[in-house]
Amino acid sequence: MALIRKITLVVSITFCGSLALAAAAVAAGGGGGLGPGDYTFANTTASAQFGVPDPTNATPGFDLTVSRGLNSFQLEKPKDSPPVVDNSTIVNLQIFGPQGEGFFCFALKNQSDFQVSKDLKGASLHTFLTPEEMCNFGGPVTGKAAPAPLAGGGGPVIQPPFQVDITWAATGVRGSGRDRGTFSCGSYSTNATTDIKTAGETATGTIDVLKGSFASTTAGIMANNTHLDIKGFPLQGCFGF
Repeated sequence: MALIRKITLVVSITFCGSLALAAAAVAAGGGGGLGPGDYTFANTTASAQFGVPDPTNATPGFDLTVSRGLNSFQLEKPKDSPPVVDNSTIVNLQIFGPQGEGFFCFALKNQSDFQVSKDLKGASLHTFLTPEEMCNFGGPVTGKAAPAPLAGGGGPVIQPPFQVDITWAATGVRGSGRDRGTFSCGSYSTNATTDIKTAGETATGTIDVLKGSFASTTAGIMANNTHLDIKGFPLQGCFGF
């Protein structure tokens, strides 16, 4: 069954750890939610940290996570845009140091700016992040959300646009696992299975508001492939609302 492209949410499901519960919340929200059937979702996330915020020496650096696949997010513009679930590419970016600081979310207009090899041996992000792409929040539905932003160094607030260029390199998949989740309420049920692959990485990158090239402190790539089976329709009260 084809992935439903856009679903207006009544509640935010950005930080739900279980795809089954997330899908249940979507279905309960109406507006063309996920009805009975089989669904397949794929999410790929690449992250890299360049330095660590330290208020004692204000060393410049940045921290970035890119999530491609089924994401939950809310655009800043136009004002009062509804939260949506969409097949998209989300960038969460934190910048810190004496030149300025800030935490930002972007929904890429040009999703081809982010590339990942099928064997997870490499990835790249070459993009110009603009204010028009900013989101209030964003993260994958199928898996854990991006880590919370680290404490900054007390510099002035900076604003986009930002030119970001990052390259990840690795030897391929190093870890794998499988998560299962179920939910039932009367004749309604969801059954989700997620296969996870991880690759330890090194990364190098630049961002135009900071001078020079950076080598990663930590970096990695994770790929999730999820199969979701939904039966029936939820009744009022199944999810507590």
